[in-house]
Amino acid sequence: MPRSPEELRIRYALDEWPPPAAMSVIGLQWLVVLVPGLLVMGEVVSSAQGLSAPDKVVFLQRLLLVCGLAQFVQVLAGHRLPGLVGPSAALMVGIISTTADSLDSVYGAVAVGGGLCALLGFSGLAARLRRLYTPPVLASTLMLIAMTLAPTMRDLMFSSRTLGGGGASFGFAMGLIMLMLWAQNFFRGLLSSSVLLLGMALGAALFHFLGLAAAPAPAVELGALGPPSLWPRSLELQGGVIVSFVLCYLAVISNELATVEAVGDIIQSPQMGRRQSRAVAVTGVFGVLAGLWGVPGPVTYSVSPGVLVSTKSASRWTLLPAAGAVLALALWPQALSAFYLVPPPVVGAVLFFLMANTVYAALRLMVGGEGGGGGVSWSGGIVVGGAMTVGLVVAFMPPEVKAALPPMLKPLLANGFVMGLAVALLLEHVLLRQRPTP
Repeated sequence: MPRSPEELRIRYALDEWPPPAAMSVIGLQWLVVLVPGLLVMGEVVSSAQGLSAPDKVVFLQRLLLVCGLAQFVQVLAGHRLPGLVGPSAALMVGIISTTADSLDSVYGAVAVGGGLCALLGFSGLAARLRRLYTPPVLASTLMLIAMTLAPTMRDLMFSSRTLGGGGASFGFAMGLIMLMLWAQNFFRGLLSSSVLLLGMALGAALFHFLGLAAAPAPAVELGALGPPSLWPRSLELQGGVIVSFVLCYLAVISNELATVEAVGDIIQSPQMGRRQSRAVAVTGVFGVLAGLWGVPGPVTYSVSPGVLVSTKSASRWTLLPAAGAVLALALWPQALSAFYLVPPPVVGAVLFFLMANTVYAALRLMVGGEGGGGGVSWSGGIVVGGAMTVGLVVAFMPPEVKAALPPMLKPLLANGFVMGLAVALLLEHVLLRQRPTP
């Protein structure tokens, strides 16, 4: 059962403005949780798209703008809860898995999926989809995200750009991962929330100090300041790609609904149905904007309840300084170009850290949600195991088989995340559906 605000000793209520000092500290804690993962996800997607260094900076600027604006709107007019907004991992996986197709069709599908998500939110139908997202399906989604990103982590951690070779690169990355996991277990409060940021900074500094790689040239001119080009990219609509991203948006909606529900339960917030509908609608609107700008769409992060408990503050206003800082960073390309001093093994270590916590969340969800704390049922385990197995098989599909797939079906059948999620839904709600007891 969720704990009440009294048990948590929440210091600031939902609509209460904390004092300036507390506002700054809590806003900083939200920021240090968001920025490292946001930058790493932006780097992973932009690298998968083969962008040059200056284009990567523009990509990050657009991504920061979408997330910062979405954060403002969610706090002021969306769910109106203390929920942190960042790029969706499900959409990131979908984009990486379909980069073989034209980017115009990929982001056209992102925009279409965002539009459908917005319609579901505005119509109030999104909350009714909650029955689809049982603990086994949610756990499958989280596990599939981690599994689908495994090749990306491999390439980053065994980077050929390391002067000592792939072995030195992997050894350094694993050492940094162990240090960050130890720090997360040992530190408390703001320091615990800062583990990713501190690990990224320390790892990059140590990597260059040891001379394992030469520092890259600046991606933009010193002192550069200003917004990126906001002209929409050209979009293309392809049926197979759109179906893939509609399934990805099912994962996005489940994330949004579950996070809003968890935060609302902790602080005993009223009118949760309306809050969930508005949250999904805002996510969809900014998903359309993300498609037009060529970046992954946003979602409210599931770490939000954890940060809320850590800060003991339910004030939604503490997220406004964090959103303002994200928008300011989006207008400062020189600061973003400094991120490319972070070498690939360090980026891989941060991504590994994020995915390890994602797998933990999936296991906790299965044991605590589906099994009620008493274990996992056979059908629930088969749903997760079947989804994972199908995802792995599709991920390692022979190239000649992938090339022979019909063009319309290739974005669907060759996408391990999408196929795994489809199998999880089929098993949970059709083949292994539990009949109600009379």
